[in-house]
This record gives sequence, C-alpha cells and structure tokens, in this order.
Amino acid sequence: MIPRLPAALALVSALLAPRALLAQLPCYPGTCPPPAPAAPPRPPPLTSETELGTRAQLEAEARARLEPEVRPVVARQVEEERRSAWIQRGVEREPNPVRLRLPLLEVFAAGRWFGAVAGIKYSQQAVGLGARLRPDEPLAFEIAAAYAAIDIVEGERLAAVTLEPSVVLIWGRRERVDAYLRSGLDVTLPFDEGARPPTVMLGGHVGLGGQFRVARIGRGGFVGWFAEVRGLVRGGIGGEVPGLKRPHAGFEFLFGPSAGF
Repeated sequence: MIPRLPAALALVSALLAPRALLAQLPCYPGTCPPPAPAAPPRPPPLTSETELGTRAQLEAEARARLEPEVRPVVARQVEEERRSAWIQRGVEREPNPVRLRLPLLEVFAAGRWFGAVAGIKYSQQAVGLGARLRPDEPLAFEIAAAYAAIDIVEGERLAAVTLEPSVVLIWGRRERVDAYLRSGLDVTLPFDEGARPPTVMLGGHVGLGGQFRVARIGRGGFVGWFAEVRGLVRGGIGGEVPGLKRPHAGFEFLFGPSAGF
C-alpha cells in the first residue's frame, strides 16, 4: 500500500492545482487535461481597397454562377417586348407631337368641248393638262392649259391656246368622290392660218364637277376620273381674226383621268 501513496498524492494535487500549473506538470496518460483552444486570428483592418476588392470578387463569383441561368430568361423577355412593340405599332400609330400634313397634288388630262350659245355661234374642241394643289380642305388652287380647235359658223377653223388659273372649293379628300366648285379666269389666244397677230379673248368661268377615285396610291394618293360642266364668258380684244371680237357666252364640258399624290 505504501508504494501507491506518491501516485495518489500526485493525482490529488493535479485535481486541485490551477489549469496553468497543470499544463506545466507532467501527467500520466489518461489524466492529462485537454489543450487550451488557440486564439482566433485577428482579421485584417478594413480599408476601402479591401472592401472594393472583396466586392469585386463576390460579384465575379455571383456572375459566373448566375449568368448562365439569367441570360436565357433575359433574352426571352427582350424578344417578348419587341414582339409586343411590333404588334402595338401595327394596331396604333405612334403619337406625333407635330402634325404635319403635306398638300395633295393632283394632275389631270381633259378632253373638252365648248359651244357658244350667245353672241357668236361657234364650237371648240380641246385637249389639255392641269395641276391642282390642295393645301387644306376645301381650298385648292389650279392651273390648266389646253390646245384647242375653234370652228366658226362661217367655216373658218382656228387653232388656239387656252390658259385657265382658278380657285377651287373642293370637298371629300378622304372619300371616294370629290365634289368641287370652281371660278377663275380664261385667256384664249387663237391663231389663224396666216400667222397674223392673235386675237386675245379674255373672260371668266364658273364650273361644277365631281371626281371619282377608282384606286388608291400609297397612303393618300389615288387614280380616278373626273367630269365637269362650266359656264364661260369671253370677250375679244384686238387682232384681225373676224367673228371673234364680240363678247359671247357658252357652256364647256370636261372629262378625263386624274391622279393625286
């Protein structure tokens, strides 16, 4: 029993001694205390460079992980927005803060027949061209020219050139039928076969007509036909052509194709 006394005393002293002393004293296997935990390492001081570097590293890792998943979703969203925009563009026009409306330009060719009913008995056949500018409904401006053959009752036949500027009141820009009322000047320059100085016939006209649109061209243009009847008053001035110096009046009929752009 005596040889075991030192071992018992060592055990009692090991139990009663402080942990710091126990770490320095030798111990027997199975009686040694666990090692003290190591102190955690102190983090490096936080600076702006450290924060930016950490943020860049995290963003790069997140982008590499999430980009393959997000890219197809974003592509589908962009494609759907473009498709919706095209569909909406076809249904509704985009709003235009400045409404610009260009004037409609019309051109026409006309076959014409004139018959005098008062003053002088003669008839006139002509073909002509004209242009009409429509800045806004119902006002329009027109200029027309024609080459005519005048048959006087006495048997003389003359050639003539006719110029007609006029102002037109026209309705139906967006309809299939245009109705119009015109008034303007008439300047006729007849020539006889002897090429003598022309007799100038000045006058005025008032007409009523209709234009029928057969087909559309583009957004606002058209092709069609027109017909018109007008009253005409003329008076001769100077010249040596007999029978055309006295004032006279009559009716003229016009018809032919027309187009607008």
